[in-house]
Amino acid sequence: MTEAMSRIKNFAREWAVPPALWAMLVKASSHLNQENTDSVSAENLLLLEHNKKLFNRHKGERCFILGAGSSIAKQDLKKLAGEYVISVSNTFVHQDYSIIQPRYHVLPHILSGHGDLYPRQKFVAWLQEMEQKTLAAEMFFHIGDKELIDDNALFKDRHIHWNEYVEWNERDAFPIDLSRVPAIKSVSELAITVALYLGFEKIYLSGFDHDWFNGPLVYFFDHATQHALAPNAENLAYADSEFQMLRHAYIFKKYKYLSQIRQNIFNANADPHSYVDVFPKVDYDSLFVKETS
Repeated sequence: MTEAMSRIKNFAREWAVPPALWAMLVKASSHLNQENTDSVSAENLLLLEHNKKLFNRHKGERCFILGAGSSIAKQDLKKLAGEYVISVSNTFVHQDYSIIQPRYHVLPHILSGHGDLYPRQKFVAWLQEMEQKTLAAEMFFHIGDKELIDDNALFKDRHIHWNEYVEWNERDAFPIDLSRVPAIKSVSELAITVALYLGFEKIYLSGFDHDWFNGPLVYFFDHATQHALAPNAENLAYADSEFQMLRHAYIFKKYKYLSQIRQNIFNANADPHSYVDVFPKVDYDSLFVKETS
């Protein structure tokens, strides 16, 4: 039995995959391109293998994934204190971040995904601010950014978990494996993948607005003053409507496959009119109402 098939078998046993999805997973193993992980150094492959220690770490517990959408400005995030929270990208600028104290912080691939948009030193400045403001959060970085992290002595006293991407044909399902994550168009895909791998029983999404039609820079924060990279319209000129529609078709398709794995992902956005319809919607505030006997 190949290593890939063995991983699928173990994954299915842990997650009680229905027979139909089992068949898709077996088929998927032949569609995840080997090129990426085959080119990773032996040292980095060992780092990727360390992810196995995270598998089902939080089985039976719930978590919240904090996106950067404008809708979280309408939510009382202080309620997340004491919860398991996975934050992403620039969410650390939120005024309540130090109260929430997310357990994990997830980044997309920096240099290979965005390296042509900004000088390297801008990324370093952003990461330095992130290191300070994410407190003790365990970090998830792309293995291709390890040199950037090491050369600038970043996150030296923090737990770092590395991931690698592989191609996905946009049809077949796939086993959850942080060393072989199907290519992403949004960090939100990776954050959900991480939450599933960690074994959370229920996963609640906040700030997953995807309202690109309101502009490419719509966040809960002021991107001009609260982002060290200071993204601007000129840098994002390529992100026209066609680009965004194609990109979001991919993202939503990925969401559908992720939601099939355990059917335990819920949209807890503040905006009841959100067009993100892949996940069942729940009322955010109701999640913190204590039951009385």
